[in-house]
Order: sequence, then structure tokens, then C-alpha cells
Amino acid sequence: MFLRGSFKMWNGLGEFMRCVFNNPFEARGSWFKGNLHAHSTNSDGSRTCEQLVDLYRSAGYNFLSVTDHGVLTDTRDYCGRDFVTIPGEEVSVGASEVGTFFHIVGVNICRQLPIEDYDRGISPQRAIDLIREAGGVAILAHPYWSGLNHHDLVGLEGYIGVEIYNTSCDVVRNLGYSAVHVDGLIAAGRRPLIFATDDHHGEDRELRPLDACGSWIMVKAESLTIRDLMSSITRGLFYSSMGPEIKGIRIDEEGITVETSPVKTISFVSTPSKGDKFTAEDTPLTRVTYPGREGETYVRIEITDYKGRTAWSNPIYYQPCG
Repeated sequence: MFLRGSFKMWNGLGEFMRCVFNNPFEARGSWFKGNLHAHSTNSDGSRTCEQLVDLYRSAGYNFLSVTDHGVLTDTRDYCGRDFVTIPGEEVSVGASEVGTFFHIVGVNICRQLPIEDYDRGISPQRAIDLIREAGGVAILAHPYWSGLNHHDLVGLEGYIGVEIYNTSCDVVRNLGYSAVHVDGLIAAGRRPLIFATDDHHGEDRELRPLDACGSWIMVKAESLTIRDLMSSITRGLFYSSMGPEIKGIRIDEEGITVETSPVKTISFVSTPSKGDKFTAEDTPLTRVTYPGREGETYVRIEITDYKGRTAWSNPIYYQPCG
């Protein structure tokens, strides 16, 4: 877990802390752009698999997971040298405290999940367990759109991450941002990775942008294969974006330095009441160093450009030394 750039810091509570972060900018490999949540005509999407692949490939994506509701869509025919499809499925199960479903995305599963979609009798934990048994990884989808609260989420285990942004939930219902859910989980001691996804359905309506190619993850992997992509994703060797670029993250005794494409704000979101935000004045920001604050247990980086588009790093966690 400890890559070059780890350092010790005093947390003000009588402990030295070690930084825990798999830094994609210090890992070997190339950058690949992809989306891990989309729907085809095999469930409630408006485009066929072939149309989806053409859409994302033409937009510069390198990989896509078609995660239809309650069915494992066969996308093997669309896997090639320049574009990879990762098998996936989304299931809607259980009931939250307000009676809504938990939506859970299973990525890189080897078989269809033995779950009837929209089955309230299946708990979200059971769905996560079944995804893992099928060789995949589970991602908690759009918690804000789903009406989930902290208590709904905090008891779940075995998933690798949470959607911090969902394009479709944003353009269709204005419920796409789930940063509060993510930070609540981290404050409670969980360590989720954070994902931006499209959740493309393609509902055609006037005054509604297309819910495709609006957000993505940038993965540092040794090759464009499912094996290498999933190895990097599960280790957190990626960042998420709607447009701006994170170009580098360095961690040393001075703090956390981030380099970016020109942006309006760079924020270091942290333990409740901690962190800091930097806002451009005369010229855009492209580099900021954050020295940290006493008592922090994590920091994650958010950058926002002049069009209001955001990019997110995975969290940088601290743990006691020794």
C-alpha cells in the first residue's frame, strides 16, 4: 500500500501518522479512460451494445462496462486491441430506511448474478457478497439519487467504492453528487475508493443533455486488458473526472502537492472541519501545496474548472505508525 511519497506526520493527538495512498502518478503504465456504469437495450437503455461501444470509443474512451439491470450482457464481441469491454451487472435490492432500493454495480463478474432485480428480500450485503463470489467487485451506485442515508451505508462491507458523481442522476434529476455520503463513510472509518460514472440510459427529451461521455475514470495500468485494468482499479490507481485533469500528486514533508490543468479551485477535503480550499484570483490555478492540519485522518483532492466541471482523487488515508 505504501508507494514512494509516503511520509510521517504528527497528528496533534500524541501519534505519528503514516500516509497510505497508492499514487497512480508514481505507478508504471499508461493512462486509460473508461466508464464502469452504462445500460443498453438489454435492460432500460436506449442504445444497443454496439451503439454504446461506438459512442464511447468515438469520444476517446478506452474501456466500458455495460451494467444492465438484472442481466449480464455479453459484450465480448466488442473487445479489441484499442477498446475493452468489462462484463458487469447492476442489481437493485433491499430497502433503505425510507423504503428505496440499494443499487449496486458488479464489475468484472464471470456469471449472471442469481438475483431477481428489484427484490426487496435480498439484502444489499448479500448482493455484494454474491458479486464477490462471481469474481467481481462491487460499487455502491448513486447514493444521493437512491435516497440512502449514512445509517443505510455504514453497515455494508466488501465493496470497493462509491459513486461520488453520476452523470445520469445529475442531468435527469439534479441528484448526481454524493460527496457527503462518501465523506460520511470515511469519517466513520471506512476506506472507499471514489468513482465518477455515467450510468447512461439515453432518455431522449428536449432540454436534457445526453447522459453519456460526461464523466469517467482515468486508470494507470500496464496494458489495456481486463486483467490489468481491474488490477489497477482495485488498487486505486485512478482518478475521476468530468473534464479537468489531475496531472500529478506528490506527498512529502512539505505536504500534498497537486498539479492540474488550469482550474478555478483546488480543494483538500478532509476530516470534518479540517482541510482547505484555494481559489484562483487573476490567473487559473495549476499547482498548490497543502501542508495539512493537525488531527486529519484523510485528505482527498477536488478540482473544479471554470465550466463547473470537477475531478476527484481517491482519498489519501493516514494511520498511526508503529
